[in-house]
Amino acid sequence: MAAAAHYALGIDVGGTKIFAGVVDTLTGEVIATARKRTHPERGVDFFAQRLLDVGQEALDAAKQQGVDAIAGVGTGIAGQVDRAQGVLLAAPNLAKGMQNFALADLLRNRFNVPVAVGNDVEVATYGEHKFGAGRDYDDFVCVFVGTGIGAAIVQGGLVRRGTTGTAGEIGHTIVQYGGRICGCGGRGHLEAYASRSAVTRVLLAELSRGRSSKLTELLKEGDGAIRSKMLARCIDDGDSLVTETVIEAADYLWAGLASLATIYNPQCIVLGGGLIEAAPLMLERATLRAHEAALPAATRSLKITKSVLGDNSGIVGAAWMAAHAAHP
Repeated sequence: MAAAAHYALGIDVGGTKIFAGVVDTLTGEVIATARKRTHPERGVDFFAQRLLDVGQEALDAAKQQGVDAIAGVGTGIAGQVDRAQGVLLAAPNLAKGMQNFALADLLRNRFNVPVAVGNDVEVATYGEHKFGAGRDYDDFVCVFVGTGIGAAIVQGGLVRRGTTGTAGEIGHTIVQYGGRICGCGGRGHLEAYASRSAVTRVLLAELSRGRSSKLTELLKEGDGAIRSKMLARCIDDGDSLVTETVIEAADYLWAGLASLATIYNPQCIVLGGGLIEAAPLMLERATLRAHEAALPAATRSLKITKSVLGDNSGIVGAAWMAAHAAHP
């Protein structure tokens, strides 16, 4: 059996899915995984049980690969967190009533190992920095586009958290004064225009108005929710409605990226998340236009690139964080 010292359980919690994996934190190798839909509409108790179930399934699968113990559990969750206390302070894209949720206590009581908690994008950034697209950079930003939009800033090789721990919340920067209502309650935020949730709202509205789209057929085949992979299929098939909507989202995204490049002037911006992975069109357009729109001096040596770890960035980064916390 493998020793526990450099293995850890990483859990990536988003608005769509809970994804867990046991990771070799020396190499970034993912040993075993498990995932389930988050179903935020089912409430806090359902969420808590589902989180524990997914973590246990990943551990059980890892045992079959010879890993019988872990050094700790790391969790990256879509929301604002108190890292010292392991508490989820607020999570607009998760279940209602998640404010001040004692996440670390829940996991510690179940798995009986040290627990580390971080914001989901911050944690994914650890993965990209240690094992992925950020390995060669000390000053870069990771921007993840999925159910919402989040970012984390790496400065001098360390994640810059800000005075109250919210540095990098690019999804809640204002791109349209007085515009659409965001999930956080604010208006005109980037997340309300360029996230998968925003794209979904536009598409459902257009379908209700009678616009023709392959989505109508795909929705009947699935559970009624628009997934990133559906968008990819529609774009590949030349679906005009989906293509137009994703291009509009990409245009708002490049506006946010151009502002980020001008304000922070990083060496690199790493783009990831479900929508980026599923829709290369969004990545290509946002990358090109961000370079064109930003202050020229800010993008002279800027590289905008895609996440290397892809869907695994969150669990790899969470596991690394857990091992680092357990053995600093």
